[in-house]
Amino acid sequence: MTDPRHFEPLPWQVAPWKDTSPVLLISSGAGTGKSWMYLHKMNAFCMRFPGALGLAVRKFAESLKNSVIPALEQIVPQSVVHVPSKSRFEYPNGSVIVYGGMKDKKQREKIRSVANKTSGVDIALMEEGSGFEEDDFEEIGGRMRGIAALWTQIGLITNPDAETHWINQKLIRKFLSGQSKGLSCYFPRCEDNPTLKPAYLERLRNLTGVRRARLYEGKWVRAEGTVYGASWDASVHIVPNPQNKPWWYPNPPKDWRRIRAIDLGFVNARVCLWIAIDDDGDMWVYRQIYRTRQRATDFAKEIIRRSHGESTEATICDHDAAERADLEAEGVITIPAVKAVSRGIQAVEQRLLGLGNGPRLHFLRGSLVSEDEQLRADFRPCSVEEEFDVYVWAKNADGSVNKEEPKKEHDHGLDALRYGVMYEDKDALDPADLPHEVLRGMLRQTQSDLFTPSSQRGSRWL
Repeated sequence: MTDPRHFEPLPWQVAPWKDTSPVLLISSGAGTGKSWMYLHKMNAFCMRFPGALGLAVRKFAESLKNSVIPALEQIVPQSVVHVPSKSRFEYPNGSVIVYGGMKDKKQREKIRSVANKTSGVDIALMEEGSGFEEDDFEEIGGRMRGIAALWTQIGLITNPDAETHWINQKLIRKFLSGQSKGLSCYFPRCEDNPTLKPAYLERLRNLTGVRRARLYEGKWVRAEGTVYGASWDASVHIVPNPQNKPWWYPNPPKDWRRIRAIDLGFVNARVCLWIAIDDDGDMWVYRQIYRTRQRATDFAKEIIRRSHGESTEATICDHDAAERADLEAEGVITIPAVKAVSRGIQAVEQRLLGLGNGPRLHFLRGSLVSEDEQLRADFRPCSVEEEFDVYVWAKNADGSVNKEEPKKEHDHGLDALRYGVMYEDKDALDPADLPHEVLRGMLRQTQSDLFTPSSQRGSRWL
């Protein structure tokens, strides 16, 4: 068996291994060996230049335990000491590799403090680059002041995403047009890694649609025939960075109404969205659980724990009676969702597009409480935002697109979102679309209440 501490670069890895550009971007499908190569490069840098500071980050610090940390434990020499309590690997020559996340204020402050206590970062790895915001990249760039060598470098390692993603727009396109200085880009193919197991390569080849295009072909694309293709724009609907986040970040004002929306699953994702409604009736998704293989009772306990004692007007849920009973037994009281799919999609689209004053549905970047590593390993969406680019219309027998019926996959977060929007906008619905339980609740209300604007109505269904 080959010693993982010994690194023999693949042919495609030789150039990026030697490259000393301030920014080194490697964009490719899965399994090319890009992350493994760059971790070896960081290790070699720290051994060669005493007192160097290396930084390895992912958006979620929790994700490091399944990727960067075990890889580094295999790569670094035995003389290097891993100190988990300090999130760092310490070299005998005074070099250090620190690891962490950039999801929230606490994780970001840890990164800042490390850089501030030293002359700056010498070499940095931004793993799973598509998960970062442009602001994350700029923040790391502002800390590349290291003096251990004559050069510093950010290694931005990523699988492709939508063509509108900032990495493609701000870096790759400029590089390809020759307009970018201090940036090198590399685009290896899956076949460029001869050590890739045939079964894994075949698995990539057998992917379909946008997942094949991104993870096998290495293309920055959005799926064809996306349901929300004309209305969804991540750069518009996702509040993009800490400087531009609302003044209330991360928790909405107490006087804003709050709802939760749930889609049930087990092998497929089980989703809970926390949605705040501001004084203008705009909806803000500010917290989300997106997780597989979690029992309903544990799911309910996590919902209560992550709600932080907030007052919630209603929790709208898929119709599974047994699962709803399990949630209720743990204190999560639900009402049945409106499941009129076509009307629900239209309602979500209307909010995404807005009317004159911009969108009325927003997503707070960093709302995901933790990343499901199994979903990531299976090349599936890990949040409601990631579903927008892969949620497509079904096809008819002749191959044409059927814009009346979405394909039943990659929709668990979007189903929950649709339930929440339909709850808030149910005044415009046909009563025939409403579940009997909800309809009976409406009939118990006074006529005046039914025609009171939703922003003034308070708690309606509890």
